[in-house]
Amino acid sequence: MKKLITFSLLVIGLINLNAQIPSSCIIPSELKSSYDKDVKHLALQRIISQDSPYMDSIDIPFSYQDTIWSGLAAIFNVSSIPERDSAFDIYCIHEESTNNTIYNYIEVGVDLSYDWTHNWQNYNIVTGIPSLDTLLLTYGFSVYDFTSVLGYHYAILSTDQTINIQPVCDSIKTYSGVTYSIKVSYTFDGNTISYNKTGDERTYQFEIAWGDCPSGCICYHTYNFKVYDNCSVEYLGTSHYNIGYPFPLPVNCNITTKVENNNFPVQFKAYPNPAQGFINIDANYNNIEFEIINIFGQIIKTGTLSNHIISLENIDKGLYILALYPENDNAIEFIKIIKQ
Repeated sequence: MKKLITFSLLVIGLINLNAQIPSSCIIPSELKSSYDKDVKHLALQRIISQDSPYMDSIDIPFSYQDTIWSGLAAIFNVSSIPERDSAFDIYCIHEESTNNTIYNYIEVGVDLSYDWTHNWQNYNIVTGIPSLDTLLLTYGFSVYDFTSVLGYHYAILSTDQTINIQPVCDSIKTYSGVTYSIKVSYTFDGNTISYNKTGDERTYQFEIAWGDCPSGCICYHTYNFKVYDNCSVEYLGTSHYNIGYPFPLPVNCNITTKVENNNFPVQFKAYPNPAQGFINIDANYNNIEFEIINIFGQIIKTGTLSNHIISLENIDKGLYILALYPENDNAIEFIKIIKQ
């Protein structure tokens, strides 16, 4: 039907799903800008779990970030693992859950009998106390809100910087006129990124979470990776739990496209991947023929896209190549898919 010889070399390298794939730990600038907050969150988790002296540091030291960054870059730089695309470009997974250690707000109770507190009441962050002003201005704080209720008064201070905010709270508590100082999170439950390091091996888990997330997400889909000391990457598989909520739609941030400075439109997207009963295809074309080919180069299903959905019913679990042929046959696309 189509150019089957194209697959002969392609499928040979796909038979061993859990192989270590060589990669690079060089950090692309777009990855650095997109995942700075996530990496600092993971680094701060390490600092807290180890009861490190850096728990009292407002700035998160790079010595706790560097191994996280290099492993994340190794996963990002692997182009032959489809789940890597799902994590970074299609579902754009970031740390959004209530487990996040990065806070951007502080609630500070104040006694309005102190003159300087009226500055905050008027949304002026500058208090006239040199040491307090230096602290707050250095880390970019402003007065986000001020509330007075039943004789109690408190300010909400906010910053866009990614820092360890607890030491800031502890410092603010020491000033006369402050009744309390606590960190505040406005983050609902959501997607997560987890990191663990054992010896020279690092494991990363990217999790999509959905289903009543404001009350606590009850469905999840994870992509698990291992990064070795030589920067090679192994895909460890996917776990999935869904009690009936529709799978989330893709975000399609396509940060890899930005890294490669590719200004051409993405022609095809397949999601979810891995998939179960069906797979969705986003495409810039109509009248698309498709073939599903197993790792031995055998065509096991053909057809024409109907409503941009391909049923995977009656297909065994495993790794396949999805070949897509638009009507003009000039933009053939091969996508690795996994049937769970």
